[in-house]
Amino acid sequence: MILIPIIIAVILLIFFYKRSVPQLSGWRRYLLIFLRSVAIIMVLVLLFNPIIYFIQNILRKPEIIILEDISDSMSQKSGNISKIEALDEFREIIEKELKKYSLKQFDFADGLKGNQTSTNFSKSMLEISKRIDLDNVSGVFLLSDGWFKDDNLKILEGMNLPIFTFDPDFKITEFDLRISKLKYNKTTYRGDLTPIVVNLNSNNFSGKANVELVISNNPVQIKKVDFEFGNFQQLIFEKSFNQTGLQPFEVIIKSDSTNEINVANNKFQGAIQVLDERSKILIISDKLNWDIKFIINSITRNPHWEHIFLLKEQVLKKIKKRVKLQKEIEQTVVLILINNNTLKFSSEEVKIIRKFVKSGGGLFIIGKPINELSEILPAASSRISSTYESTLYFTEDSKQYETFYFKDKTASENIPPVTYYYVKPKVQAKILAQLENEERSPAILYTEFEKGKVLQFAFHNLWKWQLWDSKNYYNNFITNINSWLSQKSSDRFFAFTDKNTYFAGEKIKIRLHAYDETLTPIRDLNAKLIIKNEKNEKVYEGYLIAKADEYYTEIEHIEEGKYSFSIYDERTKLQTEGEFIITRDNPENRDRGFNIPLLSYISEQTDGKILTKSELEKFNFPKAQPKREELKTELPVYRKWYFIALFLISFCLELFFRKRWGLL
Repeated sequence: MILIPIIIAVILLIFFYKRSVPQLSGWRRYLLIFLRSVAIIMVLVLLFNPIIYFIQNILRKPEIIILEDISDSMSQKSGNISKIEALDEFREIIEKELKKYSLKQFDFADGLKGNQTSTNFSKSMLEISKRIDLDNVSGVFLLSDGWFKDDNLKILEGMNLPIFTFDPDFKITEFDLRISKLKYNKTTYRGDLTPIVVNLNSNNFSGKANVELVISNNPVQIKKVDFEFGNFQQLIFEKSFNQTGLQPFEVIIKSDSTNEINVANNKFQGAIQVLDERSKILIISDKLNWDIKFIINSITRNPHWEHIFLLKEQVLKKIKKRVKLQKEIEQTVVLILINNNTLKFSSEEVKIIRKFVKSGGGLFIIGKPINELSEILPAASSRISSTYESTLYFTEDSKQYETFYFKDKTASENIPPVTYYYVKPKVQAKILAQLENEERSPAILYTEFEKGKVLQFAFHNLWKWQLWDSKNYYNNFITNINSWLSQKSSDRFFAFTDKNTYFAGEKIKIRLHAYDETLTPIRDLNAKLIIKNEKNEKVYEGYLIAKADEYYTEIEHIEEGKYSFSIYDERTKLQTEGEFIITRDNPENRDRGFNIPLLSYISEQTDGKILTKSELEKFNFPKAQPKREELKTELPVYRKWYFIALFLISFCLELFFRKRWGLL
């Protein structure tokens, strides 16, 4: 379309310069015609915006991916041949038979350029999908031993690619002992016997070996195992820890033989979080009664609680021996005071109780209010000193707390009448239960004092509930109260790792649970995570991701060592801490031979096949069917800067020569 205007413009220019005053010689006239034509053509190009198309017909070969595992486990040998060398003959056959394909070869471990101490196949395939168009790939030939650390291999099914795996004749005949797994509780209590279960395997060995439990580089227990009647053994160590915190340990297997092929898998490291002694609940009363007996019965149901009862008359007594409150309240998480009308405290004892609650302790008071503690109690005594009987019911405010929630609605209806006192609630107190009397007087009240919780029962004889209680509602209720009062605010904001110890190259998974005072999950946190090493140097900083009712993150590529982490939210001012250890052990050292079941599973799930050498030689490789594609290239010439430059040059040169030759 643009050619016709260009031809017309050039013809008119020739007629324009055919005659001029003064008359120009031939070459000068042709030069001006040329310069004017170039300028006019450039103007027309800019007006019409033409696009030049280049069309090519190309023959595109289908692609085959050859994916080779280069993780540390692939260097394992049988005789003088490594796993990589055992797969080389498979590679040669593949490359020979698939010449008509475009072969794309990739090395992988924990991704295409990842750490060789771990193997992640699905991650590697995702990275490949970002580099090449998988629609043109006919299949994947996987040269690997099949020992993967993937969280989920199901994503391979959605790629629509047949994956072919290989089963070489690779048998390890050398002697090898290894610890395959440790099983133990992540947490224990100081002084408790903690079982550590050790799974042991032997290959081509039928002798005896020693297994050591090592703490702080010192063997603390040694046991013997005999592999004469089987290549699998399991034994149990029992160890109590005297120090709190994250306690690392190591299990090592040793034999007298010196020709073992792989000693790197003869040890396995772990760590147990040792908590302080059992939670202590201190009970003080002015006399013994049934309330005390059944509260103690409820406490003893929890093996991680211990209780101490003190009788307070003129002085504090513990089994007829005079004691000091300051010493007895140490390590206490909940203080229960039962006042039958005569319980009184000295000014020094009041200071001790006040300090205990202020620093985060839980106070549970039953019966008549204690005047000396009126500052921290949710209710004070009224002028009515007599006691009365009535039933109670829970208020709407009680539904804010799980402690007062009963799945069975009839549970609270079975509470028998209690003996109560009239009390005067404070403004800040929450009334969780009221009595069935004309005044609807408060029965259960709650308040917070500094960091501590204070729960007040303005009545006695709740113990009678358990006489009509066949489903343990009373015991569960008292247990829940003690659990709730013993919790600090940090107990509603806590983080944990899925393990205490990680191998080099493993993902560290950290999860955070956050709840408000009503035990409802908090969903709008900016939870900032900071990880520090033993030198208190920051090695990682980032934010956790919200998912459902929790927050989580996964971290990789942190070096061997012991680490501490803290998570902080600026809005709520909540903070939590934790620890974990990254061991020097390489998990790839435990991957022996080829994981044929997993290789077979991958092939079956992707419509591929697992092949031996003989099967590969007879295998009908998929025929390459090249695709003819039309490659269309567009060239928008009007967008090029040099077109405008050419217009300016030709236009200016024409003006220059016209003036020089007397035409202007």
